[in-house]
Amino acid sequence: PSSCFCCNLTPVHSPATPRPQKPSRKRRICILLAVCGAIAIYTAFCTLTHSMPRCWFHGITGLSCPGCGSQRAVRALLRGQPAEAWSYNLLLPLLVAYLLLIVALPLVRNRTAQKLYGALTSPAAIWSLAAIIIAWWIIRNILNI
Repeated sequence: PSSCFCCNLTPVHSPATPRPQKPSRKRRICILLAVCGAIAIYTAFCTLTHSMPRCWFHGITGLSCPGCGSQRAVRALLRGQPAEAWSYNLLLPLLVAYLLLIVALPLVRNRTAQKLYGALTSPAAIWSLAAIIIAWWIIRNILNI
């Protein structure tokens, strides 16, 4: 099939452009292991030094950013204490669950998992997540949470 001479458009009946391939299963597992390793190193560092980095936004403005309390919440989650994690940052346990789904769903090879992964990574879902994070940022400073 030839293309239009004036705008270089291909006709409608031409084959669709190929989609980029997803990362292989082996690569996804390596990424998951790297993330787990990074979490283990971070946890060991915090345990050995008894310190955590401070939030620069809070230090400058006195306001809480959407992530304030996340480090303590992650440590609580790693100790198996989700209620304590929830008390440090209400949004973080939900974001962790969301991210775990995004990492784990491609490893599952069934139609339902693929549909859920597509829904969670769609532009609408990403924009909704951004709106939720911004709303959390505003609400936590108004209510002093």
